[in-house]
Amino acid sequence: MSYANIVKATGLPERKVKALTKGIVKVSPINTPLAKAVERVYTLAQRPHGIRDYELRDIMHEEYGSKWDTKNGKYISSYSQNDIKYVKEKVRIRAAQDDCNVLFTPDWIDEVAPTAGREFLEAAANDLMTRFHAYKHQYMELHATRWREDSEEADLAQRKQMYAVEQHLFKLAVKGFGNEPLERLLERSLVLTDLLEGTPDALIANVKGGDGDDWYGEKLDYYPEPRGTNPFLDFVESQGWLKEVEDRFI
Repeated sequence: MSYANIVKATGLPERKVKALTKGIVKVSPINTPLAKAVERVYTLAQRPHGIRDYELRDIMHEEYGSKWDTKNGKYISSYSQNDIKYVKEKVRIRAAQDDCNVLFTPDWIDEVAPTAGREFLEAAANDLMTRFHAYKHQYMELHATRWREDSEEADLAQRKQMYAVEQHLFKLAVKGFGNEPLERLLERSLVLTDLLEGTPDALIANVKGGDGDDWYGEKLDYYPEPRGTNPFLDFVESQGWLKEVEDRFI
C-alpha cells in the first residue's frame, strides 16, 4: 500500500507510518491476468449500480487475451467460465476485507428504475408464455398426429408431438435457442415438408444450388488468421478470388 492509503486506513500521521515501515521492501503487485482483472473489476463493481456483464467480459477478454480459431474463422477469448467465477470470488473477498459492497449486474438491468424494469420483463414473459401455450394448443387442434385414433400409442405420439412443437417454436422465435442456425433450420424444414407433400421439383431446387452445391453451403476446414485491419479482404485474398478476377479481366 502507498503511505497515503496506510494513513487513511490507520489514522496515523504520515511520519509515524514512515517510521514504522522503514526497511520494509515494497513489493510490486503480481502482474498476472487474474490480478489485473480483479483490480479492474473491483473498481467498477464498487459503483452504485455495480459492474455490468458486458463490462466484466470486456475486461476478461482484454486481460486474458484471445486466440484465432482456424476452424470457425473467428477470435475466441482465452478465459473460461471458471475464470469469471474465480475473479468474482476474489472481488467479493476483497470487498469483505475492505468492508464495502460490490455488485455484478446483468445487462438488462435499468440502473435508474431497476424494480420497474424487472416487473415489466416478468409481466412480459408471463404474457409471452400465455400466448406461446395458446399457439401450441391451437397447433395441436389443427395438426395433431393420429387424431382419429383412440389408443395409448396415439396419446403417446401426441404428447411427443406437443413437446416437439414447443421446441420448434422456441427455435423459430428465440435467437440462439438451438444449436442450428435459423436459416438452416428453415431450409431443412422446407425440404422435409416439400418431400412429404410430394413436390420433388421444389425439393431439388432447395437441396441443390445452380452449380450442384449442397444446400448447406461449403464450409471451410481452415480459416487463416487475419493479417491486416480488414478480415474480409484477408479472407478473399486467401481464397485466391482476387487472382481469378484479375485473370478474367487482363
